[in-house]
Amino acid sequence: MENYVAAVIPHLQQWWPVVIVLAYLIGIAFAMVSLAQSVSHKHRFNRSTAVWSLWAAVLLLNIPTLMDSLAMTVFNQTSEQTLSYSPPASPGAVYIQFAVYGIATVGVIGIIRGLCLLRDTPNQSMNLSRCIVHLFGGIIAVNLVTFLRGIGATLGGDVQTTIAKIIG
Repeated sequence: MENYVAAVIPHLQQWWPVVIVLAYLIGIAFAMVSLAQSVSHKHRFNRSTAVWSLWAAVLLLNIPTLMDSLAMTVFNQTSEQTLSYSPPASPGAVYIQFAVYGIATVGVIGIIRGLCLLRDTPNQSMNLSRCIVHLFGGIIAVNLVTFLRGIGATLGGDVQTTIAKIIG
């Protein structure tokens, strides 16, 4: 079973550029919608939707930089350092690496979802809080190893020892 999981890990890493390209495409679509809404005579008095769509488009078109800036703000390291995680040599290291990469992939998707929620903020005001939750949840998921190390350092004792044994 371990050989199968080890064979899947490189393929999981190959999906990250695909997810980033999808974010670029969504960003381009949001930019075009924003431009269409800003010049439309039907939406003349509702320009806030166009502005929020433009913000979401700009952030989606700069997703790697956004991920790095949020990771530097919260965890003081770049996303690239996090996405290149290799666990210590132990019997279950392959499973831990697979779990970390899977959670990081879900985190990138969560960041993109948060930016898509940002676009609909003028229509539903509660989407701003959902957007912020998705952004920070995605950053925690992408930086899971650093987050767990921080929890271990905060709690100390057996928790810190256990986390250090599991993730290195």
